Amino acid sequence: MKKLLAIVCSFLLLVSGAALFTACGNTITIPYPNPEGEEAYVIKVGVTNYEPMDYKDENGQWIGFDADLAKKAFNELGYDVTYVEIDWDFKVTSLDSGEIDVIWNGMTITDELREKVALTDPYLTNQQVIVVKTENLSKFETTADLSNATSIVFEKGSAAETELEKLSLDENKLLGASKQLDAFFEVNAGASEVAVVDKTMAQSLCGTGSYAGLSYKEIGFEPEYFAAGFRKSDSEMAERINTLLAKYTQDGTIDALKAQYGITL
Repeated sequence: MKKLLAIVCSFLLLVSGAALFTACGNTITIPYPNPEGEEAYVIKVGVTNYEPMDYKDENGQWIGFDADLAKKAFNELGYDVTYVEIDWDFKVTSLDSGEIDVIWNGMTITDELREKVALTDPYLTNQQVIVVKTENLSKFETTADLSNATSIVFEKGSAAETELEKLSLDENKLLGASKQLDAFFEVNAGASEVAVVDKTMAQSLCGTGSYAGLSYKEIGFEPEYFAAGFRKSDSEMAERINTLLAKYTQDGTIDALKAQYGITL
């Protein structure tokens, strides 16, 4: 009986060890570019519908500051790129599972992300702002005024949620949306009085098209910084991207993309 038990335990250890190797090994790590003449590895870039960073043009192709920047960088390294729309609240899960290879979608650097993800150097400054119907703009001057709002909508898992958590607001007034764009819908429809969103997106949408009646305002949220994020096993890739980001800052690529997509931060 003891011998049988030992055999069973050894088998279980072997199986669990193999499973661990599969989960922690190279099965979902970005490979080096294939030799010349072979089909290039396609890097899966995790995005959301977030104008002007990542969004689809009239032909259904992903464009935007981040979409263009990611494609330029990975193409220069010898990779092809495809874009995968993800649920922002589960971005790290999507990355760790191999559904995507990188998060590149106006992602704010936080201490929590640093623990879970290999982040690049910052490449763009951002800030949280409020979006309201234009007639309500004068009601909010500072973050303290948010306590008077009837309701506040934000994207779950975003920098907006992190900032709102610092304010000790009535949780019954806080509404989590699955997408940042949904926060605009909620305010536009009158379902929420205030949205807290990225300034980059507010600049792009407020006062235009369906959002002609919306305005944005800075009310004192601290500046933030965007970075792309890789699995920890791909930290070397993050360093290679850092080299290119430094180059693009010097050669005017970053400034040209900011001008192209109307980013004035």
